[in-house]
Amino acid sequence: MRVQQLFGLGARYGVHRTARVQFPRGLASAPTIPATPIGLQRKQRAPEDTHTMRRRLLYQMRKRGILETDLLLSTFASQHLPTLSRDELSDLDVLLSNIDWDIFYWATNKTQAPKEVSDMPVFQKLKEHAAKRGSTIVRMPDL
Repeated sequence: MRVQQLFGLGARYGVHRTARVQFPRGLASAPTIPATPIGLQRKQRAPEDTHTMRRRLLYQMRKRGILETDLLLSTFASQHLPTLSRDELSDLDVLLSNIDWDIFYWATNKTQAPKEVSDMPVFQKLKEHAAKRGSTIVRMPDL
């Protein structure tokens, strides 16, 4: 298998660099990557009260880095965060430890969410929220 890669100024002048990719014998294509656990590994937080947890989750839902996920999660937070139970807040905290694009694709049914995520009641609420968005213009809610 040959892979064409363009490097720096070479691309500007039409110079291409070719690399040969070798797979182990018997493999016709790239090996599959083993499944990873849900969520990124992170340090344990000190116990926090519900008010502090809501404020932290609100910030994390507004400042993800991917506009699509920011809009989805920030509008969900403005509508649902004040009424979520402590258990739902904990599930939401676990959900937010995943990669932005994964959360977005799971919530919009572009890809199948893992069972651990799809079993969360708060994730079901997020999916319903994503389905209701429709074709209206969405902007970040005020703080």
